Amino acid sequence: MVGRETRYADTCEITSLKNDVSVVGEIITFREKDVIVATINRAAKVTLRWQDNTAEYIGSLGGVEFRSPGPKATTYRTHR
Repeated sequence: MVGRETRYADTCEITSLKNDVSVVGEIITFREKDVIVATINRAAKVTLRWQDNTAEYIGSLGGVEFRSPGPKATTYRTHR
């Protein structure tokens, strides 16, 4: 039986909407098309929620809005 398994990266690109600067955030919690909890430079923790209308994760921290397309996904074929 052949199946497919999707694995997600441990990091994702997070962009500040205020000054359009992108950083790599380390993902703590991830649920596809629901929520990302990530740290920025291991100093600030930001929660990003899925927005269907923009197809991105969006959240705010300290009055600054952030967005992310999410982690990169890799799909593998599994064999039995």
